[in-house]
Parts: sequence; C-alpha cells; structure tokens
Amino acid sequence: MTTQNAVSEADLRERVDTLLDAIRTGDRDAVRTIFAPNVVSFDIQPPLRHLGAETKWKNWDLVFDAFELPLEYEVQDLTVVVDGDLAVVYSLNHMNAAMKLGGKIDYWLRWTAAWQKIDGQWLIVHDQVSVPTNFQEGTAAMDLTP
Repeated sequence: MTTQNAVSEADLRERVDTLLDAIRTGDRDAVRTIFAPNVVSFDIQPPLRHLGAETKWKNWDLVFDAFELPLEYEVQDLTVVVDGDLAVVYSLNHMNAAMKLGGKIDYWLRWTAAWQKIDGQWLIVHDQVSVPTNFQEGTAAMDLTP
C-alpha cells in the first residue's frame, strides 16, 4: 500500500465514523456531507434504484422520522480498499432500534459503498444496502447474524 493510499484509508475510516455518528444521532446535516450530488443508491427499500443525493437524504429522513433516537447501529468487519481517488468500503451493519409507532427492529444488513475523492473530499458515489433472500420462501432473511 502506498503512503497516500494509507492516508486515504484513514480519511475514509474517519468519514465512515462521521456517517455512523450521524445515523446514530439523526444528524441530518452531517448525513448531507457524505454523499456525492449524483450518488446512485441501491437502498433497502423500493424502488430498485435511487438517484441523486436529495433522494438519499430523503431516505435517511424516513429512517430518522420512523425510529427513536439515538439508534443502536454498529459496524462489523469494516474493510476499506483504496486505489488513488477511488475506494470501496464494505461491512456488516447491525441496526437495533425502537420504532416511534411501537415495535422494534433488530437485524443485520450488508453495506457496500463506492467512494470518490471529489474536490479533495471523499464522497459516496454508489451506496448499496441489502439483506440475503430465502429463495424457497421468497422472503428476506432478516434473522441472520455474523
């Protein structure tokens, strides 16, 4: 790994920490600093593809409006791969949260994000959140743990 890539990895881990803190606390302003204007997101809720930062921000607004804050949100096995001004970050993420209208969720997600250094700042240009599928039942496998 080059020295520059090592510095970039440290910067990316700091950006991920910023995103995680924003998710946990519902900090909408901090969330807005993470995504590139033209981000393409394959989010956990429909439709299949979400285009643009404003759409991504609205998805986070839905989360923050639906759940009690702070959210319990942890990241496991965070991996950062850097090559110049492009990077891929992936992990298993655990969300455990009470819903404002009652009930609670507790499940693991898979997260992959492609980052690009734009005007000196690392921004997410592609974001994917998913859960495995039980093909025989045609259902999401929300009960898996690492």
